[in-house]
Amino acid sequence: MKTLLLSFIALIGLFSCSLKNNMASGNQQILEMHEINYIPYFLEVYKADSLLILNKDKEAFQKLDSLFKIYEPVNQLAYSEILNYVLLSEKLGKNIDSRKYIESLIRDWGVPVKEMKKENDLVTVLKENFSDDELLSLEQQHTQHIDWEYRKLLKEMFIADQSSRGKQNEPQVDEDNIKKLIHLIRTKGYPDIPTVGKIANDRIMLPVMYFHLGRADDYKEFKALLLENIKKGKAIPFEMKQLMQGKYSLIYWQDYFEQTVKTTANPRRIPTNYPQDTFRIRRNNIGLPSLEYENWKNSLMQLNNN
Repeated sequence: MKTLLLSFIALIGLFSCSLKNNMASGNQQILEMHEINYIPYFLEVYKADSLLILNKDKEAFQKLDSLFKIYEPVNQLAYSEILNYVLLSEKLGKNIDSRKYIESLIRDWGVPVKEMKKENDLVTVLKENFSDDELLSLEQQHTQHIDWEYRKLLKEMFIADQSSRGKQNEPQVDEDNIKKLIHLIRTKGYPDIPTVGKIANDRIMLPVMYFHLGRADDYKEFKALLLENIKKGKAIPFEMKQLMQGKYSLIYWQDYFEQTVKTTANPRRIPTNYPQDTFRIRRNNIGLPSLEYENWKNSLMQLNNN
C-alpha cells in the first residue's frame, strides 16, 4: 500500500512538472508569436506618420518611442520611422541612444551619410558621436553586407518580367519568377534593405513584379510566404497589396482594397458595393493603413508636387 502511495505521489509530481513545462513552452510560443508579428507595428507607424504630417511632433515621438520599446524598428522607404524618431528626439530635446539608431540607419538601412548631413538637427549629433572614419566604416559595412548575387538575380528577374509584358512568353516568365522567388526567400531570406540594399536605386521594383504573379500556379504558396515575412518585419504590406491586387484585377477586374464604381473609362470593372469596414478589415489584416489615411496622404503629396 505504501509503495502504491509513493508511486501515485511520484505520478502526480511527474504530471505537475510536465504541466509546468507545457505551460512554460506555451507561454514562450505565445511570446515568440507576439515578437514576430509586425502587422500591429506597421499600423502604428501609419498613425505616427499622420501625427507628424499634422505637426503633432510630441505625440508622434511618443508613438514611435512606445513602439520601439516593443519592436526592433525598421526604416521603411516611404515612412523613415527610425530617422524621424531621431530627428524628433533632437527637436524635442529627448534623451535617447541616438548613436545606436544612427548606426542602424547607415549600416542596416543604407541611409547615406551625406543625406543625413542635410538634416540640420543631425549635423551636431553626427559630429559628437562619430568620427569621419567611423561613418565611412558604417557605409562600407552596409555595402559589404549586401548579397550582391541575390540582387543580381532579382534584377535579371525584373528585366525578364518587364520585357515579357504582352508577349507570348509572359505567363511562363511569371511562373519562372515566382518559383525563383520562393526558392530565394527560403534559402537566402527576404530581399529587404539589410539583405539586398536599396534595389529601387537599381530599377528593381518588387511590387511591380508581384502584381504580375496572380495567375501563377504557386500564387498561394508565395502569398503565405509573403505574409510570413510581413509578420517578421522583412516584407512590407504594400508588397502584399500589389500581389493580391494583381490577383483580383486579373480575375474580377475590381479593386480588392478600394471601393470602385463602373465608369466609361473602365467598362469591364465590377462595382464593389461592400461597406467601408470590409475594406478596412482587409487592409488591416495585412498591415495596410486605412483607405481614408492613404487617400488623405496621397492628396497632400499631389498638392505639394503641384
